Amino acid sequence: MLDVILRASFFFGMIVLAYILKKIGVVRKSDAEALGRIIMNITLPAAILTSFRTYVFDISIMLITLIGFLSTIFMSALGYLISMKKSREERIFYMLNLPAYNIGNFTLPFVSGFLGAVGTVATCLFDMGNALMCVGGNLVVTELAVDGRKKGRSIPLSLLSVFTKPSVAVYTLMTILAVIGVKLPDIVFDFAASISPANGIIAMFMIGIMFEFTFSKENLKEVVIVNVLRLALAALIAYFFYSLTDFSYEVRKAAAITAFAPISSAAGAFCQDLKGNQELEGFASTLSIMLSLIIIPILLMVL
Repeated sequence: MLDVILRASFFFGMIVLAYILKKIGVVRKSDAEALGRIIMNITLPAAILTSFRTYVFDISIMLITLIGFLSTIFMSALGYLISMKKSREERIFYMLNLPAYNIGNFTLPFVSGFLGAVGTVATCLFDMGNALMCVGGNLVVTELAVDGRKKGRSIPLSLLSVFTKPSVAVYTLMTILAVIGVKLPDIVFDFAASISPANGIIAMFMIGIMFEFTFSKENLKEVVIVNVLRLALAALIAYFFYSLTDFSYEVRKAAAITAFAPISSAAGAFCQDLKGNQELEGFASTLSIMLSLIIIPILLMVL
């Protein structure tokens, strides 16, 4: 229990440190973009690759990926229905913030530190289903809903481009290799393992730079609705995996905890791209991160 509290305090301390450094001018909010590129292209793929070192394919565990994918589809559809008669900005807000999870940059560092390779793979498999919508699908679907068209590429090409993202590519490649029974040389995993510990540190620092304490009574209702609905679905998913499946303890615990990941960090970039309400977006993301910082360490201790 003490280990969980100390590690959670460490992560929270990194967020606070980055936030303070931003406020005193040592770093700028724009620096988060560079850190994000490092995470998405280097440290996160390395962490994912490392987690597959001892992974043995089991078709039944792919249920986690399916649930991760279906949960994003369900919440995207729910956002569409809830916001049908609302303004364009509110439609963008609901459809970008209800679905998708910030797993790689937030939850994975927690899980990998406590549940080992088995739990990390379970979290990665959940993120594999989440990633299809998280890193591109949500933008396509939301733009179609609010503008009735997708600028530039066709919808199929836009969705297929998700697989060019390093994290999704590593998920896909390692799963295929596991299915056909091919194992990469140890030196590949050793190299990835030397990089992957940096993912948690950089991710928390990036979150701290992006963190904003904004509050608006006018936006409170929408922010509360989004976060309550996310928590309600997370509780259902956590109960399903932890109490109703026969997976190992580490897998069940990891899947349950992953369901409480905060709003995807990509939602902010998508909101900016669609010219949505960025203040509302920042308020919702901040509250979501704060809730996850409380809930995930508690679950690590009690489950």
